[in-house]
Amino acid sequence: MNAAAVRAQVRDQADLARQQWVRQERQKACLQVMDMYATFNAESVRRREQLEAGTVLDEASLQSYADASVNLIAACSHLALLGPDSVQIAGGALRRRTERFVSTLRFVNEELAEQPVDGLLETWVEMLAEDGQEMKLAYQEFMRVSQAVLVSG
Repeated sequence: MNAAAVRAQVRDQADLARQQWVRQERQKACLQVMDMYATFNAESVRRREQLEAGTVLDEASLQSYADASVNLIAACSHLALLGPDSVQIAGGALRRRTERFVSTLRFVNEELAEQPVDGLLETWVEMLAEDGQEMKLAYQEFMRVSQAVLVSG
């Protein structure tokens, strides 16, 4: 009887230790997502403003921007791996919106480089603004879901 109680106590302690570790990892990953999003968002705003001004982005700028997006996506993936499903779903939505925004920015840059037409620039800027707003909403939802998971245990 005592041996069974000891085994149960050890099992319970191990489970609590695992839950605490997962919670700490989720907290670290959540902070990393916040940091990466802040960096990526600042990069996004800067590049969007350059395109709005009619400035074509050079390859080094695009590569730096791509690196920032990869860092954000990797941080989201890390947090999503720690679960639960709600975080994985919200993380997937944020990754898709981020990838779409990056693709739109690259498209606008290519179009601007080929044919800098003022009338089309306004349309492209609107596309960037819409994709940026969708990405922002996906980030906010991802953080809301992640924070709810952290608070609930």
